[in-house]
Amino acid sequence: MSHCTKFEFSYVNEEAIVKAFGKMGLSPTTGLVSVFASDFSKRVLSKIGYMGQQQFRAICGQTADEFNLFVCQVEEGSYKLLIERETVSTADEAIMADLALRFQKAYISVAIDETIKRIDASGIPARVKESLLGFEVEFGPSYEYGILVTFTGDEITEEVHGVKGDICTKLTEVLESLLSSPTAELVTEWKPEYTVVHEEQTLQVLSANF
Repeated sequence: MSHCTKFEFSYVNEEAIVKAFGKMGLSPTTGLVSVFASDFSKRVLSKIGYMGQQQFRAICGQTADEFNLFVCQVEEGSYKLLIERETVSTADEAIMADLALRFQKAYISVAIDETIKRIDASGIPARVKESLLGFEVEFGPSYEYGILVTFTGDEITEEVHGVKGDICTKLTEVLESLLSSPTAELVTEWKPEYTVVHEEQTLQVLSANF
């Protein structure tokens, strides 16, 4: 392993958010979402023109069983996922938590797709394996190199395996740009492989193209 990096997960890219909706089989729209301080203000005052405490531009989608997903733009380059339903039961809360996890995983898979496209564009074969905890990108003539991406709650961990030299940081640039805010702290543990001069042809090709 050449390095292991941990950072706080964030929704930061609108195009990736739209693609995540598509991966869940939902057709996204854009709209204005209002945040209300109470159920009364939402149900009663909104009908007479009250717009709530805050309004956000949002990318919206609705599931077949009428759960609404809103990814609200809280500031430039920063989005927050909200899920609601007209009437929420105790059982619905578990469904909403599962939807949030599924959407997060769909969004992360978009970043994985972009990483694979970048490697493929260099003429190096790449593929992805999915697990309950995340994804692993395997690449190289015999798929001997790997980038393992796992997530627990709002923490992302990426580990680069089999790669020698500083090319490993270029391999994870897309992941970090799509999964973390520009102000996020990236905590990286460097391994001895990072300081090794790479001679493998595959890594030289990637280094020249990235």
